[in-house]
Amino acid sequence: MSTRPSRDEISALARKAGLRLTPQRLAVLETLLDSCDHPTAALICERTRQHVPGISRATVYNALDSLNEAGLINRLHFDHDSSRYCPNLVPHVHLLNESTGEVTDIHLKAGLRAEDVFDLPEGICITNMEACLRGHFSAKTTTSAT
Repeated sequence: MSTRPSRDEISALARKAGLRLTPQRLAVLETLLDSCDHPTAALICERTRQHVPGISRATVYNALDSLNEAGLINRLHFDHDSSRYCPNLVPHVHLLNESTGEVTDIHLKAGLRAEDVFDLPEGICITNMEACLRGHFSAKTTTSAT
């Protein structure tokens, strides 16, 4: 699976999770898939309304909850800020630029697994990974992920 799941992958994941992809959920998901900036729910609502003008805030928030619970998206928490959302389903961590608030997906180097990076107790099987690296970027630093 690439960093952005295809429609077929989304449909398969939704079926596996027992989630019906309603037109509203699909509109919210497509908005998120078109976003590379890890938007907040409020921003996803604003962007979704550009394509589905009558969609309510409650519908967007409920869709995000359902999509997150089904494993189709990831909800990110950064301290006391609003939750942000990520459609990238491959194992990765997030890099938060503390100067700008920009969040970038950082993938493991080719051939590595999370188990290869961390000194885990024997017998642990990683099922999900949520990690955030934080830093201040120099003027020369560029990020090209997501």
